[in-house]
Amino acid sequence: MRPGRTRFPITVSLFVVTLGVALALAATIISYTHYSNRASALTAGRALMERSAEVVRLQTASLIAPIDSIADYSGDWLDVDAVPKASGHPARKRMISFVNVMPQIANIYIGYHDGSSYLIGAARTRSKKDLEALGAPEGTHLLEQIILRGDRSKPIRYDRFLDENGDTLATTSTYEIDYDPRERPWFKAADEVAHVTRTDVYLFAGTGEPGLTVSKRYAKGVVGVDLTLEDLDNFLNSEPQAKEGVLAIIGRDGALLANSSENETVDRSGWRAALEALQTRVLDPGQDTVDTIDVNGRMWITHLSKIELGANTQENLAIALPLSAVVGELTQASRRTIGVSMLIALGSVPLIWLVSRSLSRPLQVLADGTRRIREFDLDQPFPHESVVDEIYKLEGALDQMRTSLQTFGRYVPKALVRRMIERQEVPEPGGVKRDITVLFMDLENFTAMSSHLEPEEVMRRMSRYFEIVTQTLLDHDATIDKYIGDAVMAFWNAPNRVEDHAAKACEAALAVIAASKAETDSWQDGDIPPVRTRIGLHTGEAIVGNVGSSDRLNYTALGDTVNLASRLEGVNRELKTSILVSENLAARVEGRFQMRSVGETAVKGYEAPVKVFELLPEE
Repeated sequence: MRPGRTRFPITVSLFVVTLGVALALAATIISYTHYSNRASALTAGRALMERSAEVVRLQTASLIAPIDSIADYSGDWLDVDAVPKASGHPARKRMISFVNVMPQIANIYIGYHDGSSYLIGAARTRSKKDLEALGAPEGTHLLEQIILRGDRSKPIRYDRFLDENGDTLATTSTYEIDYDPRERPWFKAADEVAHVTRTDVYLFAGTGEPGLTVSKRYAKGVVGVDLTLEDLDNFLNSEPQAKEGVLAIIGRDGALLANSSENETVDRSGWRAALEALQTRVLDPGQDTVDTIDVNGRMWITHLSKIELGANTQENLAIALPLSAVVGELTQASRRTIGVSMLIALGSVPLIWLVSRSLSRPLQVLADGTRRIREFDLDQPFPHESVVDEIYKLEGALDQMRTSLQTFGRYVPKALVRRMIERQEVPEPGGVKRDITVLFMDLENFTAMSSHLEPEEVMRRMSRYFEIVTQTLLDHDATIDKYIGDAVMAFWNAPNRVEDHAAKACEAALAVIAASKAETDSWQDGDIPPVRTRIGLHTGEAIVGNVGSSDRLNYTALGDTVNLASRLEGVNRELKTSILVSENLAARVEGRFQMRSVGETAVKGYEAPVKVFELLPEE
């Protein structure tokens, strides 16, 4: 030390050091908690948006699919080729039922190549002024319009006004006819192709309202079904997301086809800006995106995905919600926790860490749980652990959704539903040709047995029997199609590929007979005829896909392969056998199973006798 200079030691109290370390540690934990919670909340929000979009797509499919189906199968109507008369058309009741049962249908009509047409329309789609101009009386529910042109020198039009039961209230006629179906977009579009087609948005001739028409050509003309844009708007307005955000259907060129209306609870300028931003984000086919956008300084979360509005024509479903509406409660809970954590950190750093973990961990569990739901892994329940009320409610809601999907999975093949969720497929009527093996099984003397028992005992026995049969079939990679009374239909190689499915089916049939025998033997009683399981198997090509209506679709198989398997099951009764297989199936598994030829037998629905083999258990 140099002389003349005094050194003052720099000292810091233990309190300041401890406080500094505690504050630094607290700041780190609080920052981590904040960003972790925000990331988890966004993850949960994105997952919830994806689930919401999926629900809207499914509901839209239920709105559109019936219209597509009506047009697609219209050529199969027995009366579609009939020419309309002044008194009506043979398809009148059918068309009235479509309009009455499906409120999304504005009009359904048949246009003929000679310029005649027949229409059943909903009066609700026409203004009161238009109905009065047509001469519609009070109580008009349906409009029947007939235009007869053909070889007439002067065409005539009949307007018949019907009540909701289809009874006539009044009829008018005129020779002043400007309408010719052959000049309309729906007729021209369908007349050029053999499949179902859909028009672009155009103005309907009867109402002047914009809408879409799904149509298909048949021998003598074209069948068309109208859907108004107003109906699409009303549908979108009915969705919960419309209360706080924007729902829209946007064409591939960015044109707005339908959208929910402005809501008083949402900032109007923000609503319009969000809608305009969605229109600029038109997707390529097959691409789904979840993103966030800045709208007037406020963060919105958006979801864009493909959607079909009939005739396999893809548009874009757009959903936008303020981020606060999606994860607002979680964000607020996170901010409150940070404030409390800062106060607690002054006294207890470990407590700060515990509080942060109590918030971030449940959100991460929720995000992982939503991922499992997306993958249709529904066995693991959501834990109800969070002490934060909002997170606890979200845990309960997601667990309830998991339970609901788990219940739904009991009614449909899980493999099918899992594939649709993974590929984000919308279930629609239709099918593909596939080589499959079909099994039909039935209980012989079931009716006689059930007549001797109380209904409760019958249900108890059948529940145990089906539990055995179902588990055995599932263990052998079968897709269970349906239960019909005491009968079961199942098949292999659809929707998922099954290697050597013919052999799999044989193994399953033998296993079912062995597994169910102890159960059916226990039912024997001196007054009750013996009950035994009969099985028919056949391998061949069939149409596999979705069949049904807007209310419910069934994934099933159709065709001669299914019919023959069903017939073989019934032949067991005549031949006193348990398992009968077709010649085709026997050839595929030759040498691998015990087979006994039972010769050729007459099968209902087949002109020539069919070679049949009995499948026997290994000795």
